[in-house]
Amino acid sequence: MKKVSIIVPVYNSEKYLDKCLDALCNQTLKDIEIIVVNDGSTDGSEEIIKQKMVKNPNIKLYNKKNGGQASARNFGLNKACGEYIFFVDSDDYPELDMCEKMYNAAKENNYDIVCADYFINKDGIDTYNKILPNKKSGEISIKEYMFSGVAPWMKIYKHEFLTNNHFTFPEGIIYEDFASIPTLVKFFPKIYYLNEAFLHYVHSDVSTMRTTEYKEKFEDIFVAVDYLYDNLNSCGVDEELEYLIVYHFLLLGSLNFYQYQKYDQIDKISLFVKSKFPKWNKNKYLKNNTFKEKLLMKLFYFKKYDIIKICQSIKK
Repeated sequence: MKKVSIIVPVYNSEKYLDKCLDALCNQTLKDIEIIVVNDGSTDGSEEIIKQKMVKNPNIKLYNKKNGGQASARNFGLNKACGEYIFFVDSDDYPELDMCEKMYNAAKENNYDIVCADYFINKDGIDTYNKILPNKKSGEISIKEYMFSGVAPWMKIYKHEFLTNNHFTFPEGIIYEDFASIPTLVKFFPKIYYLNEAFLHYVHSDVSTMRTTEYKEKFEDIFVAVDYLYDNLNSCGVDEELEYLIVYHFLLLGSLNFYQYQKYDQIDKISLFVKSKFPKWNKNKYLKNNTFKEKLLMKLFYFKKYDIIKICQSIKK
């Protein structure tokens, strides 16, 4: 058994893949396997992977028909034999000591999950992103975990914990991270927060969400929210769940639909929030949001699109 399995879903990421794989192959922790799942790429990604395999026996390549990122991650998870699991996106890259430090933190007290900070890399410039403000390294509660970020790549997971609880990413949708990563709290994991950044999250054109054209797949957010709500409702994190959904759905989701003038989708969001969280504006975690964010939430909730247009015209 390897100490760590790193699962890398790949789809048409030849522009970034070389840097990602180099950083994984040169990890200071050597007892690892790098599971690269080529999810039907049509560019030169497969050739890059094969070239890296010549000098790096830790890389294992699996080719499959395109099924989306969730499908690729689940495929990799089924192939993994490591004691702990990492998920790394092919357009991102880690610090060389990421596996070693996060693995050691997990082993120290037999943690099921270890969370860490990360860098946001935009136009080649790194910005440190602290996932839990005012928090030092140490064990955290499941309520704190709910605010550690929904992306899977800033965490390391005990393989046995994922397997025993039959964890998979919901396939066929985008927003699969938002739908699934928070649900791990219902299994009451032992969690550690490491106040150090290791992964460079690169703003790239590979991302599903970066497009100038409207995609019907954006409407998958409704499926994701239903999945998250059904899995975590009445699990002891009600206020945290309410905030997570309101923030990602009523604010971020609405903003995305608004830029394409899809007001009917925002109407659906408003109805969902009204039905499930009628007192959302009393949520204690909203105090950490900016005045602008809270104002936009209220305007979207009450479907005041004309006022939003006026506000944006004044800003311009």
